[in-house]
Amino acid sequence: MRGMVRTNGTGRGLLALALGGLLAMAGSPHAAEAASTKVLKKIPYHPMSGASPKVKEECALATKVPEIFKASVPDLQLVDKLGGGRRLELTIRDVHAPGGGIFSGPKWVRIDGTLKSGGKTVGTFRANRNTMTGAGTCGMLHRCVSAIADDVAGWIASPTMDARLGNAK
Repeated sequence: MRGMVRTNGTGRGLLALALGGLLAMAGSPHAAEAASTKVLKKIPYHPMSGASPKVKEECALATKVPEIFKASVPDLQLVDKLGGGRRLELTIRDVHAPGGGIFSGPKWVRIDGTLKSGGKTVGTFRANRNTMTGAGTCGMLHRCVSAIADDVAGWIASPTMDARLGNAK
């Protein structure tokens, strides 16, 4: 009986077949896609974010934030549309970035996020980071976003409602 799974009446053959199928699925790109958390490739600024047109254009936080998050947060998938499944909805809520780099004082970024799975909200956060160091205004803002991404990487493993991350504590 070549190619058939034999059992000795205990069902172990069926178990081996089922486990084999699960392992094969786990290695498939579709299984990874189903388990990942989706984030928009370009996230919105809140209308009252305070980000100037120049900062929006030159620092490109709307696209940089998702890219930086992907580098820090495991299993993050950047998408054009969120759709269903597990998703992290991000909004750039506040940006303080007067021009002049370190010479014009501290810079900060606040990002709000909502984690949803199966249509239900499973966690929310407000994350804020500030800095007085970095290479120019955009470098300083990117530094803030990197710190927020690290904070979110820890939070997303065990999400809570109304979490305050970074300097938002």
